[in-house]
Amino acid sequence: MACVAACSIENGVPFTLADSSPVGWPLTLGLRTWVMWIEREEPAPSRLFMPFLCLQCQDTPCERVCPTRATFKTEEGVVLIDKSKCIGCGYCIIACPYGSRYKVKGGSMEKARREANLEEASKKLREAGLEDYIMKPPVPNKYAAAEKAVDKCTLCYHRKESGSWIPACVEVCPTRSRMFGDLDNPNDPVARLVREGKARQLRPDLRTEGLVYYVIP
Repeated sequence: MACVAACSIENGVPFTLADSSPVGWPLTLGLRTWVMWIEREEPAPSRLFMPFLCLQCQDTPCERVCPTRATFKTEEGVVLIDKSKCIGCGYCIIACPYGSRYKVKGGSMEKARREANLEEASKKLREAGLEDYIMKPPVPNKYAAAEKAVDKCTLCYHRKESGSWIPACVEVCPTRSRMFGDLDNPNDPVARLVREGKARQLRPDLRTEGLVYYVIP
């Protein structure tokens, strides 16, 4: 779960060590990225970890319904939210077919600070060799989480604006299962996986043409 923790710290997303009820997932989680555990019995007992995040749709249902134009796309196709325009109406949450948007509840940031067992968390991070990264202060950015506003994954777009664009979740992934690349560059490893059909979109039947692909065994 290093990707979830890294995203939360990088973008100021409220995060606690408490277990969330699976009822109503993913909207009840209040996370920009999350990992679902899937237990399998065949062909042998195993566990599949499935990461989820905003799929960065190019045919964008959430953008179409936003009454204040708070949701918009960058020239690269990244879907962002202007928090100064968001009125928290929730239309975009309903419109998203993937459940990738949620509203940051008032008081949730203070609640996260109270519930987090920082001493225990620090111990686990030291054991994983991730403490220096995870425990650093949140990075100020205009796309960070804000209470009472709708939130979602931004692919850490603020890093692109600062000159080094690698999302936090990709940077800390110990197995490199998360990859980030340029689909317009034919020599990019990510673009090659897409071109060869090894990386596929989730729910292509919805025709939202997302920029996030999965390599599924």
